[in-house]
Amino acid sequence: MNDALNKFKAEMEKRGLFRKITVAANLIPPPPGLNPEALIAIHKLAAKEALIMYAQKHDDFSDLLAEAAFDNLFDTILTDDLFKPVEGFTPTDEERAKMEEAEKTAKALSGLFDILKNI
Repeated sequence: MNDALNKFKAEMEKRGLFRKITVAANLIPPPPGLNPEALIAIHKLAAKEALIMYAQKHDDFSDLLAEAAFDNLFDTILTDDLFKPVEGFTPTDEERAKMEEAEKTAKALSGLFDILKNI
């Protein structure tokens, strides 16, 4: 587990959020005939929504959630290999045009920020 996830986990523990999830999972009766996997899926979905709502009310927690999510994303999906130059890679004309447009926009914004700093 990366540092951001450990920090997020510790913050959830400190705020009593694990306990709240456990209470909700144990006090809400399952629908009749629901298999255990489906019950867990329902509780996970409810916990996800509860954490999102909690994060919307607490900016510091929202920042921790985002940091943990992005660190996990970069550790598991957007790995270092994705950012290494690919030998022989050739962007399409459309991709090249979009990058050039983005570069022009970035230069224009940079110039605007320079002007605003001197006002």
